[in-house]
Amino acid sequence: MIRIGPAGYPEGSRSPADGIRRIRRAGLDALELQFVRNVQFNLQKAEEARSVAKEMDVLLSAHAPYYINLNSPSADTREKSEEWVLRTLRAAQAYGAWIVVVHAAVYDNEGPAKATASVISALERVRKRAEEERLGAVIGLETMGRRSAWGTVPEILTVMEKVGGVIPVLDFAHMQARGLAPLGEEGLRKLFASLSGQERLHCHISGIEFSEAGERRHLRLGEGLDHRMVLSSLVESALPATVICESTAPLEDAQSMRRFLDTGI
Repeated sequence: MIRIGPAGYPEGSRSPADGIRRIRRAGLDALELQFVRNVQFNLQKAEEARSVAKEMDVLLSAHAPYYINLNSPSADTREKSEEWVLRTLRAAQAYGAWIVVVHAAVYDNEGPAKATASVISALERVRKRAEEERLGAVIGLETMGRRSAWGTVPEILTVMEKVGGVIPVLDFAHMQARGLAPLGEEGLRKLFASLSGQERLHCHISGIEFSEAGERRHLRLGEGLDHRMVLSSLVESALPATVICESTAPLEDAQSMRRFLDTGI
C-alpha cells in the first residue's frame, strides 16, 4: 500500500485536527508535521489530532528542525542537535506520528567517515534516551541534496547497522540533485531491492532545481525529476511506502500523485 500526503497542513487549516480532516477530504491519507523551524505544540491539540488521524486513517510523520548537525565542530551545537531530535520525538509521541525525519549532519574537513561515526555516536545516545522515555517513533535519516551534507544511502545504511530504530528516508529530488544515485528504472529497481527488508519506506518527492553543488530549491512536481517513473518503480517493488510531497504546492501535487497511482493519468 502506498500512502500519499503533503508536507504541512493544507492552507486555511484552523487546527491540527482540522488540517487532518482536510487531508482526508482531499483524498489523501498521510501528512508530515513540520517542526522544521522550532518544536512547539499544544499537548491538548496534539492529542486531538492523534485521535482524528487514527479515526480517519491518516498516517502522520514529523520533520525535525533543519538546523540539526550531529557532526558540528561545536560540542554545544552537537548537544543541542541531539536535544532537537529528542524534542521532535516527544512531539511525534504526542501526535502519534510513526517517524521523525532528520537532516543529520554536514561534512567537515575530516571527511565522510568521521561524519558517519559522529552520527552513529549521537544517535546511540538519542535512542537510549528515547527508550528511557518510551518514545515510540523511529528516526528517519533523509538522503540529502547538497554535496556538502551527510546523507547518502550507503552512509545511512552504515548507521542502520549500528543503531536500532533508524530507517532511511528516500528524498528522490535530493538524490537527483546530488547525482549519487542512478534514478533510471534499473537504478531504482536496485535501490528498492536493497531495502526489501524495510517494513515501510518513507519517501519525499518534489520538483527540484540543482547545480554542480547539488540542490538549490524545491519546485512544482514534474520539474527536474521524473516523479512518474519513481512512483511506477515504487509500485513495481511492492514495498509498503508513504510518499510525502514537498513541492511548492504540496497538497495539489500530492493529489496529482494520488491520481496517477489510481488512474495512470
